[in-house]
Amino acid sequence: MIDLLKRIFRRKGVDKTVYACVIILTIYGIVMIGSASVGQTATEGAAYATINMIKQAVYVLTGYGFMIFLTRCFKKSWIDGSSTWIIYGIGLAFMIFCLAFKGVKGSHAWIRFGSLFTLQPAEFMKVIMILFLSYHFGELEELCEIPRNLSRKYKERLQQKKFIYCIVRPVIAIICVFIVGGFVQKDLGSALILAFLCMMMFFITPRPYYKKFKTLALILLVIGVVVVIFSATVILKPHQLGRIYTWLNPLNDPINSGWQLVNALIAFSSGGLLGRGFGASRQKYGYIPESHNDFIVSIIYEELGMVGFLVFLIPYCIIIYKMFYYGLRIKNTKSKLILYGVGIYFFTHLIINVGGVSGLIPMTGVPLLLISSGGSSTWAAMIAIGIAQSIISKYNRDSLKEQI
Repeated sequence: MIDLLKRIFRRKGVDKTVYACVIILTIYGIVMIGSASVGQTATEGAAYATINMIKQAVYVLTGYGFMIFLTRCFKKSWIDGSSTWIIYGIGLAFMIFCLAFKGVKGSHAWIRFGSLFTLQPAEFMKVIMILFLSYHFGELEELCEIPRNLSRKYKERLQQKKFIYCIVRPVIAIICVFIVGGFVQKDLGSALILAFLCMMMFFITPRPYYKKFKTLALILLVIGVVVVIFSATVILKPHQLGRIYTWLNPLNDPINSGWQLVNALIAFSSGGLLGRGFGASRQKYGYIPESHNDFIVSIIYEELGMVGFLVFLIPYCIIIYKMFYYGLRIKNTKSKLILYGVGIYFFTHLIINVGGVSGLIPMTGVPLLLISSGGSSTWAAMIAIGIAQSIISKYNRDSLKEQI
């Protein structure tokens, strides 16, 4: 383990603060997964907590391997016109392949390997879409720059091609992912996060070409939100509407639909500044099912209070800050968008998970990256960090050369 940590910090140019935050979050996650799982040992067996900790430790260690490999080997030249469509096609195929496996609560979002290991392709698709859109909204638009000294007819023809390659194709790709996630897999939570991530990647791109399309997209977005609000009872399914009703009034049905949220709120109210003490949670004993997954924040707050909450919130905020810090300084648009995308990815999961568990927004079943139990979300997050660190490392080394 010591040798592995040395390898992580040895790479010149990497932001060691980001690595330190990842290590803090992953170790903290393993410990809290063990504590949260204790409440289910009565029904799942005495070794349940130990098994969950070992599984998460394996995911974390293999995730470190992915992260180190990508930090050392990833090159932005890998992301080009052909590779982006290949990885996009593979990711979409795996999402559709989930239909071959038994669904969970109506969703077909997992590929199962026996009873111990599952893979959720939608988690990896978030990273894939960051890479896909960083090329199409960044480098491809730069390559499609139209010279001024051309005839009007030829310019119009090139502008049409640029519109197809830089707007139409990416939009179609985003729509396809949303349809597969929301309507084929029936995992609306992941589909909405993917759509939000892609939308933010579009709005945050600095290329002037997209300015007029951003205005149009914003108008359509506002219209779409208004339409959904006024026709929610027609568009949304009963269980989806149930989540909204539960969010608005969790005490309306505390025994059924509001059970998890009500007990999560009880856990938060019991935590205070320092919490009940590590391992002393009461809500994990049958009151919050699967408490080591999406609702792990409520157990952390109940046991360790505001202090325990800040232990993971501060490293999370540092990672997000660092992604935007370097993104603002790097000139290459593709690299800039990758860093922005990783920052948005972590920010979205943080806000939706903590907001859903605490009742600030409707719950959508989103894991807290590097903290919640799960191999797919852990691997996807560490892959994203590895890619970002590769870009950061190159930027820092180039900056050092310029100073010399």
